[in-house]
Amino acid sequence: MTHAHRNCPFYRERMDAAGFDPTHAGPAGLKRLPLLTKADIRAHIADMCDRSVPGGLHPFNTGGSTGEPLQFFTCRGRQASDQAARARSRRWFGIDLGQREFYLWGSPVELSLQDRARGLRDRLTNHRLVSAFNMTPAAMQAALDEVRRFDPVHIFAYPSSLARLLCFARECGRRIEAPSLRAVFVSGEVFTRADRAVIEEAFAVPVADGYGSREGGFVAHQCPMGSYHVTVESHVVELLDDKGDDVHPGALGEIVLTHLDAFGMPFIRYRTGDMARRGAEHCPCGRPHDVITSIEGRRTDMLRTTSGGLAHGLSVIYVLRDAPGIAEFKVTQAPSLDLDVQIVPRGKLSPPQIEGIARGLRRQLGESLEVRIRVVDRIPPDPSGKHRHVVGPPVP
Repeated sequence: MTHAHRNCPFYRERMDAAGFDPTHAGPAGLKRLPLLTKADIRAHIADMCDRSVPGGLHPFNTGGSTGEPLQFFTCRGRQASDQAARARSRRWFGIDLGQREFYLWGSPVELSLQDRARGLRDRLTNHRLVSAFNMTPAAMQAALDEVRRFDPVHIFAYPSSLARLLCFARECGRRIEAPSLRAVFVSGEVFTRADRAVIEEAFAVPVADGYGSREGGFVAHQCPMGSYHVTVESHVVELLDDKGDDVHPGALGEIVLTHLDAFGMPFIRYRTGDMARRGAEHCPCGRPHDVITSIEGRRTDMLRTTSGGLAHGLSVIYVLRDAPGIAEFKVTQAPSLDLDVQIVPRGKLSPPQIEGIARGLRRQLGESLEVRIRVVDRIPPDPSGKHRHVVGPPVP
């Protein structure tokens, strides 16, 4: 807080206006400061940075899954902090630095680095990176071949991409050959029960989800008992309701982050747009961290009902997941509340089946809803490489 006040005009102005003394700040005192939005960053990024930090500033962009990419900066200290937290979470599962790791990922940062220096990076880090952008049958066959050759000790992937690869292997009658595999880690999107079931059945090893983002850093990770442990050494995590108040244990709130190691470009009370449930005071595993019970999705994964309320994206996911004959789907809600539904069928969908799906969606969101269902051959991933089942309109 003191560093941000001294070196970043944007935060100095905010703190002074709020009567906030950074030298005596605690988590409770943060609430005197206004929330930080993406619009704030776009408008004031020049005054939010300290360009004198050791190693300088490194530009990054979010993938823009909401349609609005965001540029920001990190510094060497913040990157080291996030990597240390990641390494610690791996050790909870007996995985150490340097052990063979297979990536099924889609970040433009990692992919561009791979294109420039794949051989050197792989040798130094003992990684293999396969693009989650390209999930054609030929590419998935090649990915399965790479898993067999590399024999990873752990896998890191988007859960939907890994589940898709495993379903493809099952449909082709291919065995998953990774005898040294000890754990699977997923991140980058909401980890559904259906995807978890596919991954656990295929590998029969512990599977754990991590929560973070490019701008927010490494925020929380599941322990072997399934709780999300907040990286309290570097993050203050607030879960807030629509009025800006802390939610009670078990309740759903928006994740608001303060990254304590982001000296190059501080993120103080940053609205992530992600939703989570507050956990109990401590996890039974005994680790002394704040706990989140579950990551429920982005605010933009919440859908609007015709009565003016909100419905979680899972309400429509269940309708489509339980409908026979559907291989993949994506539901997009327009600001008008109308739904555009893309479906990749396993065979041919009959008109009564399609009408039954539309009825089920209207039952969840409102009988007057306009539902457009399109049968397609393939649903491409978002620019970030993620596969989002539900994309909602911005929530006020």
